Amino acid sequence: MTVPIRNNFAKLLEEKSRRENRFIPLSEVANAARIARKTLYKWERNEVEEFNGDVAEKLLQYFGVGLSDLLEVVPTEHAKKKK
Repeated sequence: MTVPIRNNFAKLLEEKSRRENRFIPLSEVANAARIARKTLYKWERNEVEEFNGDVAEKLLQYFGVGLSDLLEVVPTEHAKKKK
């Protein structure tokens, strides 16, 4: 069974930019976290299909958040009906 997962990278980047009152380009994140910009573009567009633990760990450190802040399970119709 595949569990649909959404990432909150764009949201976290927006929040960090707002807190620091400045625009933070992906190139800055890439350099600081040592992650390829191409990878970050996919994260920003929520196009990541398989999550690399190393990349996720670097993003957690960069943003100073926990895993549940970065990744979330997207409820399926089945799960919604059970509630």
